[in-house]
Amino acid sequence: MKRQFIAFAVVTLLAAGLALSSEWFMSHDHWYAKEPEKDFALARLIADIRTSTSQYQDLKQAQADGYVQISGNVPLEGYNFRKAGNTQFDYHHPSTLLYAQREGRWQLVGLKYIASGVRPAKTPFQGIDWERSLAICRYADWQEFRSPSQEACPKVHPETKSAFTVWYPDTWVIRLWIWYPNPYGLFAGMNPLLAPFDDHMIPPDEAGSWETWKAHTEFSNFNHHFSGWLVLVMGMAMTGSALWGGQKSRYAHLWPMLTLGVALFILYRSDPEYWPFGPRTLTELLGDREAIEHKLSGIIVLAMGSVEWLRARRILSHWIWGMIFPWLAIMGGVTLLFHLHPISNFNYVGRTNSPHTTEGVTAILAGMTYLIGSLGIMKQRWWGLVPALFVILMGVQLIVYIE
Repeated sequence: MKRQFIAFAVVTLLAAGLALSSEWFMSHDHWYAKEPEKDFALARLIADIRTSTSQYQDLKQAQADGYVQISGNVPLEGYNFRKAGNTQFDYHHPSTLLYAQREGRWQLVGLKYIASGVRPAKTPFQGIDWERSLAICRYADWQEFRSPSQEACPKVHPETKSAFTVWYPDTWVIRLWIWYPNPYGLFAGMNPLLAPFDDHMIPPDEAGSWETWKAHTEFSNFNHHFSGWLVLVMGMAMTGSALWGGQKSRYAHLWPMLTLGVALFILYRSDPEYWPFGPRTLTELLGDREAIEHKLSGIIVLAMGSVEWLRARRILSHWIWGMIFPWLAIMGGVTLLFHLHPISNFNYVGRTNSPHTTEGVTAILAGMTYLIGSLGIMKQRWWGLVPALFVILMGVQLIVYIE
């Protein structure tokens, strides 16, 4: 009875974590921004903002009103033109105007409202959170370098050797894409449709230098490859279990333990920009759909491994527990089908999201074939090899993954 209670407590906690993660995933259905409440007041406000800022479709008018270029072409955001001395919040006079430029033609694409100091207690748009923009050093050629203080800014940019010009501290921003369509939402943190305007002069994703961007890419590749080797060995252990005794074999304990290892690795190592690797906090992570999906996948794999390990230990013996692994595998696969890396996939790699799509299909097939075996639809011993082979295929896909 005690063992059953412990098992029930573990599974309940995992289910609660999975439910909470799913709730965050569903509520953050656009990149780095929630969708606002649909009401007449918001619609009227946005219409008024469009009217008051329509004059700035002409860049010369914006410059005449005091907006000065302060950045280069930031990937998936555009050029920033800020009005000096504009410290008070004003819907109709935003702190910064965002422009795209192609073949000498400038186009107003969005607005950026900025607050300095501590995070504002209230938001000007109900349901929309302020997003932290990390402190940055800027240089004469518009290159950037992340630094928590002005004193730590290199006197010349480490790659381009351009002279240091200004340092901006941490700020809180809300972007409003009312002058260019954005599939990620009206208040999203980036706009993938600006990819054709990018000149690839500035590295993406707040990297600050191409060397840092390369390090971030290598970090991601290592995570995928190391996870792939763990999954590959896990699939081989599943194969041994299917061939030599199923739940009674010595391999029955091995592959669930490897599954737990994969889960803990994902939960710890994913998203280097967040704690414990980067400057962003766990609270900020909850506003980032990409990071939430990474943690959600870790929780799903943790639940799968925990249930299967408890089944191998004979603590969970009811047939219903055999349904957990396949259904969670299918859920994880569906998550992968819709998982995107907006910077790398849209802007720098020049490819669709095919790696995660194929991985998602593989996970779904692994779950479905495992489910067919668990339900007794296919009772042959060799059928146990089928989901194991899909797990091995998943491992290979992760090993050859390139960010």
